[in-house]
Amino acid sequence: MTTLRIYGPPGEALPFDLRDFLQVLAPHSLSASWRVLAVGAGYRWFDATGPGGDILDQMAQAGEPVDGGALHAAAQDTLQVIWGEFSGFLPSAPHRTWVTIRAIDSTFYEVTTDDAAVVERIETGFDDVRRFDAIWAADDGASAGA
Repeated sequence: MTTLRIYGPPGEALPFDLRDFLQVLAPHSLSASWRVLAVGAGYRWFDATGPGGDILDQMAQAGEPVDGGALHAAAQDTLQVIWGEFSGFLPSAPHRTWVTIRAIDSTFYEVTTDDAAVVERIETGFDDVRRFDAIWAADDGASAGA
């Protein structure tokens, strides 16, 4: 598995959000089934703003699979995902995670996958992409707010 962290310009709001990741990963992101979850940060946390953010929050609370089109629509109407985890499953392998996109405290996004095409699309689609050996954890040195 490859873990990528995507940062915005220092001291500025992130210039991208969930909708941008879904767009970079289209058309597969549209045909995928998604699971919307809270991020574990010493507590379980999901937070997104705007009308679409409310829909994403409802998806996270329901715990049911979400159609890629519905996720895209909600993401388009979301101002910002502050905390959230979005795991995608392709129709050809519905029980195997294709990609996980995590929003970490409005500080960065993290993408984890073993799909080389996803890694290439993220690395070429965003400016500040860094590889990490493991996914973010609340107690790691690059924690949110640090």
